[in-house]
Amino acid sequence: MKKVISILAAMALFMTSALAQNLMVGAAKVDVTPSEKDLVRSTDSIRGKLYVKAVYISNGTNSAVFAAMDYGGAHGLDEYIKTSSSRTGAPAENYIVTATHTHSGGTAGIGGNNKPDNATLGEALVKAADQAKASARHARAGFGKTLLDLNVNRDNFNEYQEWEQGPNWTAPSDKELTVVSFLDDEDIPIAIIMNYAMHPVNFFISGVVSADYPGDACDFLEETFGDKTVALFCQGASGDQNPKLAYNAIFREGQIKGVLPPKRAETGQPNLSAEEISPERYPAYKKAIDRKSEYVHMLGLSMAFSTLQVMLYNTNLDDNSTIKSAFRNISVPGRERLDNSRRENYDPGFKDAPDVNIGVGLLQIGDINFVTISGEAYTEIGQRIKKESPAGKTMVVTLAHGPRGGGYIYSNNAGHHLTFQVIGSRYKPGYAENGIVGAALDMMKEVKDK
Repeated sequence: MKKVISILAAMALFMTSALAQNLMVGAAKVDVTPSEKDLVRSTDSIRGKLYVKAVYISNGTNSAVFAAMDYGGAHGLDEYIKTSSSRTGAPAENYIVTATHTHSGGTAGIGGNNKPDNATLGEALVKAADQAKASARHARAGFGKTLLDLNVNRDNFNEYQEWEQGPNWTAPSDKELTVVSFLDDEDIPIAIIMNYAMHPVNFFISGVVSADYPGDACDFLEETFGDKTVALFCQGASGDQNPKLAYNAIFREGQIKGVLPPKRAETGQPNLSAEEISPERYPAYKKAIDRKSEYVHMLGLSMAFSTLQVMLYNTNLDDNSTIKSAFRNISVPGRERLDNSRRENYDPGFKDAPDVNIGVGLLQIGDINFVTISGEAYTEIGQRIKKESPAGKTMVVTLAHGPRGGGYIYSNNAGHHLTFQVIGSRYKPGYAENGIVGAALDMMKEVKDK
């Protein structure tokens, strides 16, 4: 009997070892920083590098790619994903391609005639995934989380009984920093994926090209591990979340000091696209940029140190190498805004419009669940997914799969807000949150039963 038990124990040990050896992970990054000659104005500047980063994950029979780019959004990349899929062998449905959502990730800020352009981003995605696969080695996956109080809800009903984008200290705000790490046989991180719900808006319309705080956090982690590690950042449900101190933003500091040009009437933002910073304004402008840079670096360091703490003390490593995925296109009743004369704080009126789709995906690596949403979801939606998830290891990744043209995906409780995010959304209230959460939970059950 003892001999049988010994044999069974040896078989179990062998199977566990084989399973651990089965998970192969590689990571790579490709520089997509524009050149100085691509800058729009002579007073514009580049603060740090922009990257497209990819993690390749394989168990020998199935594989996946997780990619993130220092850009506003991952748009128009379907053909590049198909090309990459044909080269890596990872099915296109097993790709997560998202963006940090930095509002300064290009020469035109967010949107517009930008450098890097889509072709540059797409080609970098293909290259990064190729390099990640080529560098793949044995790995274990880890999941951990902690609380990090850097963000605040930005849908605010102020003392004048007006809706505005401003710090709402009592409204919902997801403070959870979630970290997925892949460690090699020497316990060196191959890749670190950070997830937090907070807009990188610190250099918005400032003339600075920057990866914002995600870039600072990733740079610090990569340097910590001697550049043997690739660190990625992806957005949580941040549609209504800003940095807590973002309300002394560059353009507002500048307006007070007379640093920046007059505001555009239709947006209330300074018309940086039309004017250079004049020589007499430049010293004050540069001082404001430097001060903001210190704040951004603080945000990045806070996130990086919290990530290290999670990896050291709050991470459970797992040898489970199963890879599963699922996807749903949910249809939400649409609406069309009747009055576009103002930005927010009024009821513009709506009429019925065609339904709008939201893509909801699931990529499961072992017992780690990446739930993806194709848009900017409000924080309560992400919190609800994590709360109702049957899996404790759940990360909610927004801005994946490209935009669907519906605007912000506000939560049920925010349907009455008259902020620009809500009144500009094409989704009728009361449908999107339930559809997203329902789809995510259904897919988790579906892949569990596979």
